[in-house]
Formats: sequence, C-alpha cells, structure tokens
Amino acid sequence: MDRLLDHKRIGGRFHVTERGDALTRVENGDEYEQIYLGRIDELDGELVPDGAEEYSIDLQPDGLEPGDLWPSVYDGSRYSFVGDRFWWHSGQSHKRHPVSNGLPTDIEQSLQRYKRDGGSFRVLPWGDVITLIPLHPTPEKVEEQFNKLPRVVRNIIKLRKDRDVEMLPVYIGSLDGYQIEVNDPPSLTDRLSAEEEESLNSWAQNLGRTETRSTSAHKVSKDTDSEDPTKEGNMSGTGDGENEKNPEQGEDEKPPELDDDPVNWIMEDMEDMDGQNPTRQDSA
Repeated sequence: MDRLLDHKRIGGRFHVTERGDALTRVENGDEYEQIYLGRIDELDGELVPDGAEEYSIDLQPDGLEPGDLWPSVYDGSRYSFVGDRFWWHSGQSHKRHPVSNGLPTDIEQSLQRYKRDGGSFRVLPWGDVITLIPLHPTPEKVEEQFNKLPRVVRNIIKLRKDRDVEMLPVYIGSLDGYQIEVNDPPSLTDRLSAEEEESLNSWAQNLGRTETRSTSAHKVSKDTDSEDPTKEGNMSGTGDGENEKNPEQGEDEKPPELDDDPVNWIMEDMEDMDGQNPTRQDSA
C-alpha cells in the first residue's frame, strides 16, 4: 500500500495476478504504463460494501464443486480459449500470447463442458478458475444455488442481464499450484523451423492433387468423384447462402471475438447505483 501511495497519492486501483503480483497503472505522458508494486502471498478476508457491512461477501469462498455458481466478485487474471487453444490477450499490444503448457486436464475438460464454444475465463490469485456461462447443464443446481447467492453478486448478475448478457458466474476448479506459462505471440517475421519448412513445402507441392476444387467458391469440394464443378453436391453451396451457414473446414479456424466478459458498462451502471466514479483507463 505504501508503494501504491507513492505513485497515487490519494489511492487508486491495482491488480493482483494469479501469482500474487500486485500491479498498477500510472500516467506516462499521454499513455498509461503498468508498474510492479510487490507480491501478496496471501489474500483472504471479506469484501465489504461501503456502509453496508451486513452484505459482506467472502473473498475466497470454499467448499465449491465444479459447476457451482460463484458466490463472490467476478475478477482475476483474464485468459481465453477455443477448443484446446488457450491464450492471454495483451491490452497494450493487442496481441494474443499462447499458453505454452496448456492447463491441467480436469480444468480443460470442465471449461469445455461448461463453455463449449470457448470464451474467456478468470484465474484468481489462489488458483481458482471461474467463468461466465450462458447455459448450465444442470438447471436444478442453478435454481437451488441462485437464491443463496449474496445480494451483491445477484445485483451484478442483474446488471449483466439488463444489458442482454444473460450469463452466470460458475466455479470451474483450482489449479492447485499449477503455473500457467505464456509465450511471445507469433510474428510474420519468425523463422520457420526445419520441420515447419518441410511440412509447408510438402503441403504446397500436393495442393490440389487429391481433391477437386470449385473455382467459384475457392473451397475444397466434397465430391471427389466428378470433375464437373456444376454437378450437384460438388458445389460448396454457392449461391444459396449455405457457405455462410456451414463454412468448409478451415473457414472457422480464426478464433472468434470473445466479448463475453464486458467490464465498462458494468462500471457505468455501478456508478449510477452507488454514485461512484471509477476511472476506466486506470482500471483496465
């Protein structure tokens, strides 16, 4: 706290990473830069709403099973995934840093079970993994647990719902000391390895030798028995909108824009409710 006040005399926001590193952002000319404050080895206790101690909530709830509703504030270091690909998105460079070593098998399976289309998830300083989901596979569990959520958590869920983001916070599991590692993002100037060069050259040499192509759609044809691109079944849905609804393999390889964890509008609504005025740039 002393180091924070050295940089922000009246206080301000700071962030605690999944490893317990405390960071904050300070002005540097027209931009903000992130600085290291120190390490917090243990973070526990209760979060107390200003002037409403009776509505305090546990910062680190226990006794949860995967799929249980998360009964605390939804926060933590943000990661994203699609299928078995995981990455961290840098807010400064806007680049995706791949998670090199993946996540523990039980965490990956739980994320894929509760969030089949992918999206973002959070990792808390003590290793808990939480995420927002649109549908729960066991509605009876939701109904039982929802009415037991703290009032603060229910109000945050309401804020999301009011903005048509109908998602519930759920507990995925704990990393139990597992360390997430991220790599530098790939660059177009990176040198290909010998294996990558050989594989790419082999693919390029064989391109088009085994399957026919629809010249109008520029997609691999499903019908390899006919050389007639106009034959029924050999076109990739050209002209009837089928391409857009059912793209061929490879068209959907680019990870989608995963905006399932909005922050700015929640802050706006909280300002209206509580009369507070958080600084958006400082809270990023």
